[in-house]
Amino acid sequence: MRAFVTKNPVLSFVLLTLGYQWLVIGIVDWHLKKAGLSLEQDETAHMIFRMRVFGPLVFCVFLTWYIEGTAGLKTLFGSFFNWRVPGKWYLFGATWKFLFSWIGVGFLVLFGMRDWPGFFNPQIFNNSELAMGLLKTMPFLVGIAIVEETAWMKYCVTRMQDRYSALTSCLIIGVAWGCWYLPMIITGEGVPDGYPPPIFMLSMLCLTILLGWAYNMTHSGTILLLMQVVSNGAFFLLPVLPGWHVLPSGELDTAYVNAFVAINSLSAILIVVIFGWREMGTRKRATWSEAHAATLAKEKNEESGSAQQRAVA
Repeated sequence: MRAFVTKNPVLSFVLLTLGYQWLVIGIVDWHLKKAGLSLEQDETAHMIFRMRVFGPLVFCVFLTWYIEGTAGLKTLFGSFFNWRVPGKWYLFGATWKFLFSWIGVGFLVLFGMRDWPGFFNPQIFNNSELAMGLLKTMPFLVGIAIVEETAWMKYCVTRMQDRYSALTSCLIIGVAWGCWYLPMIITGEGVPDGYPPPIFMLSMLCLTILLGWAYNMTHSGTILLLMQVVSNGAFFLLPVLPGWHVLPSGELDTAYVNAFVAINSLSAILIVVIFGWREMGTRKRATWSEAHAATLAKEKNEESGSAQQRAVA
């Protein structure tokens, strides 16, 4: 077992994570249909559904410790402390999803395909219950961001980049990450109403490329965490999700969210064209082996320093 996990750390993670996700959501969905309830009406099912999102973090932490011990855990979480990067990255991390959405919607308006819905969703500002609900959800959104950045980007992408190009690594992990959300799309729980599954999967691929590029450029988990928090929370404020727009036929209007995904896709293409498919950055792509070697070297230096202090004493 150890030999397989050591040789295939990412495959082991994906199998465990997707298996757990599909199993939990399948059981919850079966229970709700049997009871004739919605997720919000069953407190126990709702709690299980919410807490299962931390499964990827549990699996990547366990596998890292199983393969590399405490040194591996330091490598896994070490990038969160690399926050000294140019301010432009913080600005981009805090605004990227808003900018992509406004640009996409702007093109819809420019070509007369839709009316301008405003920069922000007015219902958030006019409905105190929605606003309070968003504030209460923020700690959970931050928690999800920590899970996603640690598990899918740091554990998976950097390990894949040891073997493959940056683009190949991001495409493979983007598909796996999208499959993690797929059972929620199928059951209609935990994802925005009316989000077309193919468009959602494309969005996950492009998001992985965008995050992979940002990490290869900065090696900063802090920047990725900010980008993930914005990714998870921005749609609460932006008037682009299908649930906010209804066509005359009564169907949810997907044009606005499709416009966002179109700009996200364009950004992914530009990243590959400008920065190259191999490194997707201006420096060597971030790899797990390099980061782990730095961790081991740091530990060795600390042990050497402690030994010298004891000898002097």
